[in-house]
Amino acid sequence: MQLALEFLAAIAAGVLAGATGGCGGMLFVPILMVSGLPPVAAVATSNIGVFVTATSATITNARAKQVPWRRAFMIGVPAIVIAPLGAWVAHHLPEAALLLGFATLNLVNVVLTNRRVGASAAEHDQQTNDASSTQIAVTGGSGGFLAGLFGIGGGLITVPLQILWLNTPIKIAARVSLAVIMFSSGAALLGHVINRADINWRTGIVLGIGGLIGAPIGSRLLRRMSSKAATRLLQAVLIGVSVYVTYRAFN
Repeated sequence: MQLALEFLAAIAAGVLAGATGGCGGMLFVPILMVSGLPPVAAVATSNIGVFVTATSATITNARAKQVPWRRAFMIGVPAIVIAPLGAWVAHHLPEAALLLGFATLNLVNVVLTNRRVGASAAEHDQQTNDASSTQIAVTGGSGGFLAGLFGIGGGLITVPLQILWLNTPIKIAARVSLAVIMFSSGAALLGHVINRADINWRTGIVLGIGGLIGAPIGSRLLRRMSSKAATRLLQAVLIGVSVYVTYRAFN
């Protein structure tokens, strides 16, 4: 029964992520905590679901020849290297600090979503621009660190940094980010295995499958919503998650 409820919750998370353009990992972790997993185990297990969904999306984009693989690998390599460090930090932080950090990240995302909408409105058909190796390394490394630390994939930071720092159009940034998330979540999962995390593999796979089912439904809903409505919905969910996680940090 619990597995069925987790599956339904994962589908709902996928629908919401697809309808708002939000990151599934931001919803996977609270779902896992509600189901009874400790914070670090929830973070580690979330990476399974994130890996499944990001891999599926990247395969779809690759078949359509819409993945700039050179840029994806350039950003992905630092993400792979740094993700295990984030996992190590997650295992050595007090649980309250980890949860408060996750809650704060949700609130930061509330602000970043406004930037994302503005970038989308200003987008033009163009290719990715040249960037320094340092900028690319920081973009990938920060995404990888967040993947290991919070189990969210890292798209929260890699998409805005590509748009605002690497001058990348949002659609290209999103496709690159999905490929990078595939790399970073896999590396983060390995980091948690090395740190002997209590990973619930079955639940993680269920999350991934549920997300795959729900995301296309949400994407269809997104086409019927205005950017402003989708943004406000995502922000409301992020604030709600932040409140819940903060409550758990002190209880």
